[in-house]
Amino acid sequence: MGAEGKKMSKVDPPLRIEIGGIEGHRKQSLNRVTTTKYTWLTFLPLNFYEQFRRAVYFYFLIITIVSFFVNDTISPLVSLLPLLFVMIITALKEGLEDFSRSKSDKLVNTAKVTVIRNGKEEVIASQFVIPGDLVVVRNEGDVPCDLVLLQSSPGSSKCHVTTANLDGETNLKTILTPHNYELGSGMGQGCIVCEPATPDLYSFNGRLELKSGEAALPLTIDNLLLRGVRLKGTDRAVGCAIYTGMHTKLQLNSRYTGNKSASSEKYINRFMVALIVGMVVVVVVLYLIQRHKEAKIVPTMPYLGPPTNFNSAWQIFEDFLSFLLLFNYMVPISAYMNIELYRIFGMHFMHNDLHLYDEETDQPCRVNASNLNEELGQVNILFSDKTGTLTKNLMKFVNCYVSGQSFQLQKTQLLCQDTGEQLELGKLDAEASIFFEALSVCHTVEVLQGAASEKPAESTSERSRLMNGDIVGRYQASSPDEKALLEGCASLGLVFEGQDKDILHIRRYPWAGGGGTSTEELRYERLHVLEFSSERKRMSVILRDCQSGTIWLYSKGAENIIFPRCKPSPRLEQTDEQITKYAKEGLRTLAVARRTLSEEELASFKAEYNNANIQLSNRSELIAKCYEAVEMGLDLLGATALEDALQEQVGETLEALQRAGLKIWVLTGDKVETAFNIGLACRHIPPNSKPHFVVNLTEVSVLKARLQELEAAEAEVLVIDGATIAALLKHFPREFADLALRCRAVLCCRLSPLQKCEIVTLVKKRKKHITAAIGDGANDVSMIQEAHIGIGIAGREGKQAARCADFAIARFEMLQRLLLVHGHYNSQRLAFLVLFYCYKNIIITGCMALFQVYDLFSATNVYNSLYLWLFDIVYISFSFTYLAISDKHYSEEKLLRHPELYKTLAHNRQASMGVFTLWILNGFLQCFIIFYFAYCLLNDENVVHNVGQTASFQTFGTMLITVIVIVGNLKLLLVARYLTYLNLGMILASILAFMLTTYLYNLDTSGELYDVYNQFLASLPLWLYTIVCSAACLLPDFVVKVINDMFRVPRALGKLAE
Repeated sequence: MGAEGKKMSKVDPPLRIEIGGIEGHRKQSLNRVTTTKYTWLTFLPLNFYEQFRRAVYFYFLIITIVSFFVNDTISPLVSLLPLLFVMIITALKEGLEDFSRSKSDKLVNTAKVTVIRNGKEEVIASQFVIPGDLVVVRNEGDVPCDLVLLQSSPGSSKCHVTTANLDGETNLKTILTPHNYELGSGMGQGCIVCEPATPDLYSFNGRLELKSGEAALPLTIDNLLLRGVRLKGTDRAVGCAIYTGMHTKLQLNSRYTGNKSASSEKYINRFMVALIVGMVVVVVVLYLIQRHKEAKIVPTMPYLGPPTNFNSAWQIFEDFLSFLLLFNYMVPISAYMNIELYRIFGMHFMHNDLHLYDEETDQPCRVNASNLNEELGQVNILFSDKTGTLTKNLMKFVNCYVSGQSFQLQKTQLLCQDTGEQLELGKLDAEASIFFEALSVCHTVEVLQGAASEKPAESTSERSRLMNGDIVGRYQASSPDEKALLEGCASLGLVFEGQDKDILHIRRYPWAGGGGTSTEELRYERLHVLEFSSERKRMSVILRDCQSGTIWLYSKGAENIIFPRCKPSPRLEQTDEQITKYAKEGLRTLAVARRTLSEEELASFKAEYNNANIQLSNRSELIAKCYEAVEMGLDLLGATALEDALQEQVGETLEALQRAGLKIWVLTGDKVETAFNIGLACRHIPPNSKPHFVVNLTEVSVLKARLQELEAAEAEVLVIDGATIAALLKHFPREFADLALRCRAVLCCRLSPLQKCEIVTLVKKRKKHITAAIGDGANDVSMIQEAHIGIGIAGREGKQAARCADFAIARFEMLQRLLLVHGHYNSQRLAFLVLFYCYKNIIITGCMALFQVYDLFSATNVYNSLYLWLFDIVYISFSFTYLAISDKHYSEEKLLRHPELYKTLAHNRQASMGVFTLWILNGFLQCFIIFYFAYCLLNDENVVHNVGQTASFQTFGTMLITVIVIVGNLKLLLVARYLTYLNLGMILASILAFMLTTYLYNLDTSGELYDVYNQFLASLPLWLYTIVCSAACLLPDFVVKVINDMFRVPRALGKLAE
């Protein structure tokens, strides 16, 4: 009892909002929207805090602080400047983005809004709207906060809105006022009691309590105007504000929902750890040698001064940290800045790729998560929706089954497929007429009001005018299926003309040769709509026939949902057989049924529904039970079959992705036969492959036996339905995953959105696979957000999937280029950027380590501090970063022509520890060559200057850094696959920048490099050293490049063929 009480206490109490507002809160900015992360006061502390949460940044901060107290051979600026540079660039990027959000917020918060206060209209800033205010919205106006609609244009109890800003859908949606509610003037007009704000765009529970003491009126999502929707076709609407500011459903959906990290983070972290471990090993070894030297050798050299107490705690601490500071340059902190830069350019390339731009919808490729750019090159499991993704979601009514016969719709006639006879609707029997009347009334389609035209004299021309779109063209439907069915009925002469309040108007036009010229009007009063949902998989309407007064319940939906609710009849089996035939042709099927309701049954349903509809908790479950009770004992009328055309190039795209090594799983809610035949048509299921069906198996023993059978058979294609998957996920998740991952193609049918998400989660847990999910509808969002990479298609089902995805494209065929071209380039480029960063840091720190052998391990820096400041920022950074963001190992055409090249990047092979080791060894080899060439030149005879002077310590460091800069830049010519004049210019500019900065610094009479570089440039031996040493370093790389280029493409394709 106590635990239960605690649980109840956590439930937020319902909101009580007085209609008309509360005087005391008039000037509070309760509707203020803030999307910024920072304020002027919190920007620096919060931004720096977030940056220092990165372990590498925090490490460099500690090193910088320590460097001010330990080891004066290296300036603290060597650590401080790169750290500040990276942090300032990152802070500027974050600050500019936040400032842009701040300006957008200001525009929204200061927008003018009309409210009714004390019976008078007044205009205020949007941010001052408070809960309870009566807000006036006019045609084409945006709703400023979440409102309960209380009044619409005179004579209407509804208004129309578009929800493009919420889910991208452009079709009109209808919002209703509470039933039989009249809005008065002033305050005290009632109280709205509703649940606290939730992010669910499709659910709202509340009630309107009247001051008169009458029964409360239920409030649902159909009464709610959400912030961001736009009023259409309605002159004026008045609503009561309930959720404002950051509590609106739009803002709750705009909040941060989580972060995905790319698999590249793993190898970057591995490399960083390897470098840090290597650095610590070097530091420990050098420190131990230093202690040996101080103990054994320093005392024999009295000219070095009195020996220090090297056993004191402070001396041990200082000596160790001296080496740590000397070699902290081995850890490339600025690499993170370059990685962010590369990702920004990768996002720019995808956004501006004309091959990923759809001119028809003006939709470019959108990148919502640039940190996943390189992950596009690592996908090996692709989950795809079917409807709207592989198909166009443009429905066409092509077949129906009624009166025991199958008919094909041909313009204005029906072709009987059994007899070959062409019939018009008027020639069909009464049962067929009832069937088509059911289709014309069982829907939620609205007719957009348009200009009336003069009625032609001939009925046939009137019918033709209607067919040409005078009414049909103004149908606005939330489902393409419903619109297609009404268009099919209209082509046969049964036209839905719209509704006046709750009266549906259907007009039956005479059929050609029927002898009649007058039309017949059918009128039905719509009493209730039992809404469609992905869980119910059906929708129903309760109507009263205005001619006879009979009350009908019409229902349509998936046959596996409708059939169990029908009365037993031989027609069920016949219709099921015909639906299976339609499904084998790749058609989408619906079953249609009806029943009569008595006045008592209707009253009982209304009472139960109204009671459920005023509950604030468990309302959905109670309403579902109410619907379930009335949708029973149906009489089956027939079935429909709709055609959904395939997307352009969908077959070629799927074939290319399969050749690239991707295993494709299609997850759909369609019937097994429909999905299977679509899979064959779009080449998801390879030709000549043997499919294995696992359908309607829920018993554990049978399921286990079937799994063992399939494992022995080595199944290539697996076709499975939702009921079986539910059982598998419960009892045999591992076995199911093992079996499915061995298949070339997997087709999962009759799935709910939750099951799609569960399947993606199951595969993600295997760890060895990188998953991508692509879809176009709101029911695909959970799957898209669960996968490693979510790809949304801005399709006919709206843009909600595209907005929630990491990447958004306009058509499925663009996926081939997105993965095979941009994925390949991004993955290859990031690997090169990280590897080259590690390589160049090894060269520069390797020479410092070798120098310790000859300076009594005193932790002395061989380079001037200027070189360390500018090496990472100027001398080499620009040239190799530009190459990293522009290099192409293969041309775009070759990548598309040979999808197999995508496999070469699988599991980040281009950045494996083996490849990393080769780069590190190459760096060690070159640092040995550079150091010992310089050492040998100066060891025996160091008179290398023209004036007869010996080389100084600064000259030695300059010799090393000169070759390091030249070798590091020229190496780019050997590793690059795609060179342009700009690449060459960047390389030359980097070398010249080194020479210029060194020359200018050497003119400073107070600097350590004074006149060093002048003498260096005038020395022929040093020029010869630079040329010979650079050539010696690059010769092995040149030989390897020649050999690789001779066998590169044939070898790659040959390995893949094997």
